[in-house]
Amino acid sequence: MRTAHRLTATAALACATALGLTGCLQASGPFPDLSGSQVADKSVDALRGATSLTVSGNVWDEGKPLQLNMAVSKAGDCKGSISSKEGSFELIRNAQNVFIKADEPFYREQMKDLPKEQADAAVKQLAGHWLKTKTSDPDMKDLADLCDLDQLLKEFEDSKGAQKGKTTTVDGQEALTLTTKTTEGTETALVATKGEPYLLKVSLDGKEPSDLTFTGFNKPVQADAPADKDVIDPDKQG
Repeated sequence: MRTAHRLTATAALACATALGLTGCLQASGPFPDLSGSQVADKSVDALRGATSLTVSGNVWDEGKPLQLNMAVSKAGDCKGSISSKEGSFELIRNAQNVFIKADEPFYREQMKDLPKEQADAAVKQLAGHWLKTKTSDPDMKDLADLCDLDQLLKEFEDSKGAQKGKTTTVDGQEALTLTTKTTEGTETALVATKGEPYLLKVSLDGKEPSDLTFTGFNKPVQADAPADKDVIDPDKQG
């Protein structure tokens, strides 16, 4: 053990002499051969390699805060929920169909320009029930993008300027901290240092703060269709 200690100390001294102490300390941390940007890219590539994952947290859309929890698979199946001050909805998507179950505030917001009597009738029929549409329906494109893993991860492709920081933990997993200065604020990413280098968490401070966590890697997404008795099918209703 003393020999090993002496060799380690000698190597550290040589490194400090040749490269400067700071360079040696950086090289001794997680991903010593990669820059912060390269680690960030590696973490997104790892997410792309997963067959499925769950993303949850808080984001902003068109100046409005949203809370989401979505389990998404590479095959396109997904199940989850999105909520805001204007209402909430649950979503299930499988190979054939998309099912949406929204609450009354959500439909009220969508139908605010309709005559009251017409809006009341529609809300009474739809709120709290699963509305069924085809996956191929062009009106479902925005929702389909929520279930597209590659589309979802495009938001994290720009890693230019990411800097390595300290190690921390996310739900018991050791993670390396990466920080990036952006026009919106400082983005902080936490990347797993053991096993697959998954991006575990990313947050942004500033005027529109966001906070997303990635979990459930490679776990099956239960995107089974709701029971027929709970589903409204516009095609069958003409």
